[in-house]
Amino acid sequence: KQWYQRRVRGYQSSYPNTNLNMWTCQYNMGTDQKWEVEWSKFDDCAFRLKNKDTHMCIDAPGWSSNRPGINLIQYPCEDDQGSDHWFYFIPTQDRMCNYKAYSNKYLSGNVSGHGYYASLASAQQACSRLGAKCGGVTRSGYHGLHYVRSGTSLKYSSSGETSWLKGDCSDAHYNYFEQEFM
Repeated sequence: KQWYQRRVRGYQSSYPNTNLNMWTCQYNMGTDQKWEVEWSKFDDCAFRLKNKDTHMCIDAPGWSSNRPGINLIQYPCEDDQGSDHWFYFIPTQDRMCNYKAYSNKYLSGNVSGHGYYASLASAQQACSRLGAKCGGVTRSGYHGLHYVRSGTSLKYSSSGETSWLKGDCSDAHYNYFEQEFM
């Protein structure tokens, strides 16, 4: 039985924009097949894959390209929260609460131990799992980050915030691939 691993094309190439390909597993220490997971400092659900040999990250060519069948490349790691080097472990199905959006409204009260999330889906997933500790999600009007909130009363926002008030959690399931509730 053959085992395959993702590796940098052109063995240990340190050039940006080099394609990644499948190759038989190499077990020696000098291989470019070793990748490490680096967790984000700005989103509890975000991570990137960094090559231990070239110190570059997996990337799709172009900015946030989502074309089917696109080749993956290595590229110098970007720390910006808007970078497309960040990936998310998001299950295909998860028990989610229903949420209703309200423009120009905010929810008060931070949830202890939770900072901000880059995506609405990540924030709603966290809020759903927090149960009664979380009343909904508010997206900042200034920088677009999402915060889980303990409050359940909507307040007027003069800075363009949008909030999603958590509703029924009993039978809601969210399909992340289709980006819709089932």
